[in-house]
Amino acid sequence: MNDTAHLREQYLDLIDHQLPAKARQTAMPVRFNHCFARIVLDNLFGGCWYGYLSRQQPAYKQLDETQLKQAIALAQSMLRSPKTAELLNQNSLRWRGKQR
Repeated sequence: MNDTAHLREQYLDLIDHQLPAKARQTAMPVRFNHCFARIVLDNLFGGCWYGYLSRQQPAYKQLDETQLKQAIALAQSMLRSPKTAELLNQNSLRWRGKQR
């Protein structure tokens, strides 16, 4: 397995398994994998990820190694701290015009 494939696997594990499991154990702003992906990707790009990547294929498949490493770091920061998850979610909602 090459580095990019390994990073994609790590990213998906965080988004699809680890973060939703953490959300079941503690107060997190979201519960579902697609919501965690939105938060990570929006914060990775500093805006709605739709403006940076095609919606014709999965976003994670379009990320290069550097972006995957950054996305993993963002996901891990949310895993460590629900407060960080809340702040990153608020960024995402603000960029999408959905600030509460």
